[in-house]
Amino acid sequence: MYVDKLIVRQGHFVHKLKAKDSTGRWAYYFVYIIPALEQEFLKVLESNQIIDLEKYGTVIGSCYGEEPDQELKDFLKEKYGFNV
Repeated sequence: MYVDKLIVRQGHFVHKLKAKDSTGRWAYYFVYIIPALEQEFLKVLESNQIIDLEKYGTVIGSCYGEEPDQELKDFLKEKYGFNV
């Protein structure tokens, strides 16, 4: 898929976020941010407001908990070559 190849080539635009989701549970998100929106995304992160991650890019993986779980780590390694 084109987007997957783009993510592999532009891994520096993938952001790892630990945040509470809309239910108040801790979660980890790995989000590929559209390069043209990265500065806007970083400003919104600093604002401490609720963020719709899909507005700025694509969530490529997520899990609940204090740390990324092994399933997510394995997925990101296999699909994108990322070591988490």
